[in-house]
Amino acid sequence: MNAQDAANRARSAISAMVALGSPPPELTVLVTETLNALAPLSESNAAASCQDATSDPCAEAVDQIDEAASTLVEVLDKWAPYIRPESASPAAARL
Repeated sequence: MNAQDAANRARSAISAMVALGSPPPELTVLVTETLNALAPLSESNAAASCQDATSDPCAEAVDQIDEAASTLVEVLDKWAPYIRPESASPAAARL
């Protein structure tokens, strides 16, 4: 996946989460954290910055994406208790 794909997927994820409406109270903080973690990816300008892949703006944009992705992974890990146990089964893992 390239930077533009990551930005597009982050925008789609934000739209989908917002379309679900208000989350249950016990998920409000986690949903907010997830949306906040997706925001830097959705706002990435790496595609424009990396017209010259060797430029400093490109390197900075890639670094920002790496940091944002790392933060997003940490937040997504917090969803583990809410994922159905069946999805963690060996059969589901092979899908």
